[in-house]
Amino acid sequence: MFQPLYQVHEVTQETKELATARKIAAIVAALTLPTIARSELTYRALPADLEAKLIGYLQGFCLPICAAWQIEDSDVPLAATGLVITLIFPDSPASFTKSIDSAIVDSEAFSKGMEAGRRDGELYRTTGRKGTALLQILANDFRGFCDYSKVTADVPA
Repeated sequence: MFQPLYQVHEVTQETKELATARKIAAIVAALTLPTIARSELTYRALPADLEAKLIGYLQGFCLPICAAWQIEDSDVPLAATGLVITLIFPDSPASFTKSIDSAIVDSEAFSKGMEAGRRDGELYRTTGRKGTALLQILANDFRGFCDYSKVTADVPA
């Protein structure tokens, strides 16, 4: 007489790699978002070299976490970087999240950003503390694109 009520849940077909990338992106975003938000970085106006440096930093931060989790798939840090950008800049133009191409990756700015991100990521992985490389990058390179006064108080002399 009475039919049981069934709830239908949407089933996603997310791969294990994408699920891992989401976890890494959540960690990196949680550690970098407060600094970027406080600086009021206007990402829509970033020149290509600064965009490359920021993307490099975020990808560099993802790499030590991937190494600690023994992730060998090179697509995971790349996917995590794109997800971090989407988390930090939800209103970012689609070109910003899709701009991790060979031209950016081969640039000197990307390499410098990636090295700084790797240092901060390694510090987080080994000690659980945030590094200061992002603060230094914002204070030194992004002055015209963020509220420098809010960043300088946190940058070590």
